[in-house]
Amino acid sequence: MADEEVAKVIIEFCGFFKKLCSKVINIDEFKALKGEMNETLCKMEIFFPPSFFTIMVHLTHHLVDEALLGGPVNYRWMYPMER
Repeated sequence: MADEEVAKVIIEFCGFFKKLCSKVINIDEFKALKGEMNETLCKMEIFFPPSFFTIMVHLTHHLVDEALLGGPVNYRWMYPMER
């Protein structure tokens, strides 16, 4: 039972990044996405130890605001330049 719940939380976390990386930003959907991310992080706190929550995990909370201010993520990533 716990394994299924952990899998669901990880899938929610991955789904967040899928929505974040979309080419079109819907402002209302992204505001709801921020609330969903907060809930997902709270669920993750149940299953993972405190040492898992580094600053990088915390920064996912702020990625929605960054996307709303800067536009779609694919225009700001450094991956094409690094290739």
